[in-house]
Amino acid sequence: MFFLNPNNGIPLYVQLQQQFQQRILSGQIPHGMQLPSVRDLSAELHINPLTVAKVYQILEREGFVETRRGLGTFVRHESPALKIDALRRQIEPALDQLVAESLHLGLAEKEIQSLLAEKFRQLKSKS
Repeated sequence: MFFLNPNNGIPLYVQLQQQFQQRILSGQIPHGMQLPSVRDLSAELHINPLTVAKVYQILEREGFVETRRGLGTFVRHESPALKIDALRRQIEPALDQLVAESLHLGLAEKEIQSLLAEKFRQLKSKS
């Protein structure tokens, strides 16, 4: 199930695209699995079918899925390089925000690296 929030300022197609990418990268949606049809997913999410079609086109262009004429849209078997590139694109906005805020606060790169390493250790020990 996908959760779309029309009030958070992020376009619905971006929210849906990001959720698909995260689920594909994490293996929640396995390689080779067929995605719901545009019509079915748009009805389920109560959004315009053109929005879903746009998301599927973006996912195909970025190499996450492939459309098989007459059969549907399927998750592609990806290369490790594609996975790393996609993961980097997913985290880049958060990194941009972290660096911008760090610069604004006058923190040095070494301090941020230290804080980041500490946070990794904290969160890793909880899991």
